[in-house]
Amino acid sequence: MQTQHNHLLRVLGLVFGLAAVVGSVVGQGILRSPGIVAQASGSPAVLIGLWALGAALSLLAALPFAELGAAIPRAGGAIAFAERAFGPRARVVAAFTLILTMLSAQALTAFVTAEFLVRLGVGSGRYGPGVIAIVLLGLFFVINALGTKLSGALQIGLSSLKGAVLIGLVIVLFAQPGAAPPVEPTPAVPGGWFAFGAAMLVIMGAYNGWGDVAVYGEEIEDPGRSIPRALFGGILGVAALYLAVNLALLHSLPVTALARSDFAAADAARGVLGANGDMVFTIFGVMSVGALTSLGLMSTSRVLFASARAGILPHWFARVTTRGTPMRALGLATVGSAVFLLSNAYLALSATSNTLSQGMFVLVALAAIAMRRKEPDLLRPYRMPFYPISACLALTLDLVLLAVFVVQDPYYSMLGLVLVAALSAGYLLLARARGTAPEEIPEWPLPS
Repeated sequence: MQTQHNHLLRVLGLVFGLAAVVGSVVGQGILRSPGIVAQASGSPAVLIGLWALGAALSLLAALPFAELGAAIPRAGGAIAFAERAFGPRARVVAAFTLILTMLSAQALTAFVTAEFLVRLGVGSGRYGPGVIAIVLLGLFFVINALGTKLSGALQIGLSSLKGAVLIGLVIVLFAQPGAAPPVEPTPAVPGGWFAFGAAMLVIMGAYNGWGDVAVYGEEIEDPGRSIPRALFGGILGVAALYLAVNLALLHSLPVTALARSDFAAADAARGVLGANGDMVFTIFGVMSVGALTSLGLMSTSRVLFASARAGILPHWFARVTTRGTPMRALGLATVGSAVFLLSNAYLALSATSNTLSQGMFVLVALAAIAMRRKEPDLLRPYRMPFYPISACLALTLDLVLLAVFVVQDPYYSMLGLVLVAALSAGYLLLARARGTAPEEIPEWPLPS
């Protein structure tokens, strides 16, 4: 039964959507990955070209999310897309996939944030990162419990701060004398095409996370226009930031030195800031990964809320406060992440996240194609250009990356897929035994 207590409030704007994309994507990856990419590229031009290619591929992969997010603006994003295109059973698979990946990601980012805090001396050696991570999850629960408007404003502020820090790094590095050019030219692909492919996987991983904005479909004002703009504007903004950071690093370090660096941005800043460089980037790590944890907790609560409203989780969790917070789902996200953290289950599940996340990309691309056939007259405020070529290209890209992730780590890839299949089959069998089929999501007026 739909009531005023189990729908979210449409109080978030385009700026939040952009911040959600930037905040979900930008993390420690851009500070570490340039060195890995430099090992494969060998030349500045190829390195920059690879990052630009990664942005173009991300924009391609985002096309189905933009079309479905604008046409079906429902909490949970891919959960609603799968149900509308393929029925309630597909929704169950999507829900368990998102729940597992997001809860394990929450535990991991909280732990990494805590590790950075320990490096800064927090806990005075008496408390390890595990304890501090639990405290952080509690803190982010309180922040998100203040209401959708306030938590949304916080995410905008944190995403802006991350961008400002990286822009500051670019300015500082370009203000210094440039690195000497290499004496001898290096081959375009010094590590071979295998290394080239590995570099592209790193780059795609650094761009990953933009799809999370779709889970806020019921809360973003004018979703038909705002969700596509947030997706494409956010990806382009991140691409501009990434290209600027790489250009600044190439200005400060020879490409050979960049290729040898495991933490290129810190090495470049150390030449300018001296011993304070490590502290500056440790603080940035706290802020960056901490912001990811806070935003992730907000996103996970929407997925759990959508799952509960659909009957996959107990309906008790599908309740919203007057300030728009799915408080019970938020509490479940916090406790679930803490349990994953304490049990160390997140370590194994995090290893499966690339495959499961890529599986969701494939599902959304298939749903977009299926919806064009199933409901050709559905109002689509945004339509993929050059359909069906663009949709087929996006699906092909998603399938290729999925295959690469499975081949790269077959054990953990299959572990994640089998776990999702087991949970979904168990739920469906239990529902059949009780004589209750998976519920259709009732159509009810979304808040205007």
